Amino acid sequence: MRAPFKATPNEDAMSTDTPEKAPYREADAPAPPAAPQAPDGAPPPRDTRGQPHPTVRFIENDRVALLLAVASGLMMWLGFAGVEVHVCAMISFAPLLVALRGRTGWNAFRTGWLMGFVGTAGGFWWITGMLQTFSGFPMPLCVLFATLLWASTGFAFGVMAWVITRLDARNVPRLVSVPLALAGAELLIPALFPWYLAASLHDVPVMIQTADLGGPMLISAVMALGHTALSEVAVRKGSWPTRLRPLVWPLAFWAFAIPYGYWRIGQVDAEARTARALRVGVVQQNLGLMQKRTDPLLALHRHLDASRELERQGVDLLVWSESAISFRIPEEVTNIRDYIDIWDLHTPVLFGALSVRGDEAHPRLYNTAFMTDATGAIRGNYDKVYLLAFGEYIPLGETFPQVYELSRNSGHFTRGTRMVSLPVPGGTVAPLICYEDILPRFVRDFQRAADPDLLAVILNDAWFGDTAEPWIHNALSKFRAIEHRRDLIRSANSGVSSVIDAAGRTVAHSRTFTRESVRATVHLRHRSTPYRTVGDWAGYLGLLVMAYALTPRRYALPLREPT
Repeated sequence: MRAPFKATPNEDAMSTDTPEKAPYREADAPAPPAAPQAPDGAPPPRDTRGQPHPTVRFIENDRVALLLAVASGLMMWLGFAGVEVHVCAMISFAPLLVALRGRTGWNAFRTGWLMGFVGTAGGFWWITGMLQTFSGFPMPLCVLFATLLWASTGFAFGVMAWVITRLDARNVPRLVSVPLALAGAELLIPALFPWYLAASLHDVPVMIQTADLGGPMLISAVMALGHTALSEVAVRKGSWPTRLRPLVWPLAFWAFAIPYGYWRIGQVDAEARTARALRVGVVQQNLGLMQKRTDPLLALHRHLDASRELERQGVDLLVWSESAISFRIPEEVTNIRDYIDIWDLHTPVLFGALSVRGDEAHPRLYNTAFMTDATGAIRGNYDKVYLLAFGEYIPLGETFPQVYELSRNSGHFTRGTRMVSLPVPGGTVAPLICYEDILPRFVRDFQRAADPDLLAVILNDAWFGDTAEPWIHNALSKFRAIEHRRDLIRSANSGVSSVIDAAGRTVAHSRTFTRESVRATVHLRHRSTPYRTVGDWAGYLGLLVMAYALTPRRYALPLREPT
């Protein structure tokens, strides 16, 4: 009997059998169709056996992916403070996340960067006018500088997109990687005007009360979680129950956050009924950008006249804007009436002025907040610590002083060295200056160092003109009130002046570019918060995830079916 045929690799290669007579071999089986390759050769999503997953789509066309990134940028702008189309805020990242499926490296970075550039250019278009006002440069040059600023801000989103795709390759679920990558990017990437995606919800107080648990980055991360779930619904195929499953996670968070919000707002209202109350008068005199410098007596008379009227109406505390007094107050002055003989107010006043110290040969100029009592005695002062680049100083200006000749409208201030609270009737106030109120970590440090009962910020947003900037600034500052459960007073030269309670609700506000006063009641509060203790923990978790994205792919997590 003939032995059964048994082919070895060598025998198979040397066989002279015709195709009709050759025995069936696995090599003769028709090859399965090749799996489609994503751009840059990145594999499409895979199942637990490492095969292309049949239930997930991805965008192969680069142009379509870039259009989706532009759509995300436009929705981020439309949903942000100043425009406030909330439906856009709740879906803005979803098109970008769809576009990132199957992309890696430079392709992923440029897609995310484009989204960030479009979004920040739309939301911060007014920077061009501000740069011209500050620097005096011609508008084309200011447009160039603004474009570079928008591009640098978009860099954060490019990094975020690159990290997400790196984590895709390490099998980290998108519902984990995207929220934490955004939080890490918001913490890590510096910006001239720090802002957070969470500010899109500033006028929906019940949805942002969890800021006292983790600051704005926690809310940004949860918003990104919702965007991620929507993008997962969009790219999956299969039955609707399977496709909708990712929505469970963001819905679960909001099912906790909204009742928590109502509970915390109720606590704020209950505390207000027993806490020490102060009637506050906020003076807004809308002086021209250079008017305080060219006619300081007019500025002083206007503030005194408005304050006398508020005294007649009955207030416990007056708050003036940044550099409301343009005179330079020497350090030896102990009573404002000795320096300004027409000062006849009998109410404590928090006001901004310039102060000068040091010898005549080397004077140091400070942007300072002063507090006077009912007798005019200066009870304390605070020198601004966090100076605004190009507005109050020029980076490397001490090394290259010639740059101050090129940008004549830029200030040349000295940085303050201490965070101190100032006395008000029955308590203390943190006297923030200018944009210090939009810096969550700075205000947290201030709160931990000085432990004030009240927050106040004196500022001058006239530099930005009649744009959305004053309203965006007001929106960003609301989160400081929630994070520390302190009422917040804002006095702006040209608006928006406002009083915000410890739940982030606007109690009263002015219009912009008007002369008017705002009267409201604030409360002195002493409650601590988890945010004061733990800070931006969501951002630091994001940094850990970003660090994991840099590890070799051999440290990838085990493959899992999408959930």
